[in-house]
Amino acid sequence: MSAIFEGKSVLVTGGGSGIGRAAALAFARRGAHVTVAGR
Repeated sequence: MSAIFEGKSVLVTGGGSGIGRAAALAFARRGAHVTVAGR
C-alpha cells in the first residue's frame, strides 16, 4: 500500500508549511514525484 502513488506526479500548492507540507511529505513517502509550490 505504501507504493500507491509510485510513478505518479503530484503538485502541492501551499506546501511550505502546515497541511500542505504534511501532504507533500505523505505523497513522497508513498512513492510520488512531488512538486511543491509555496511562498
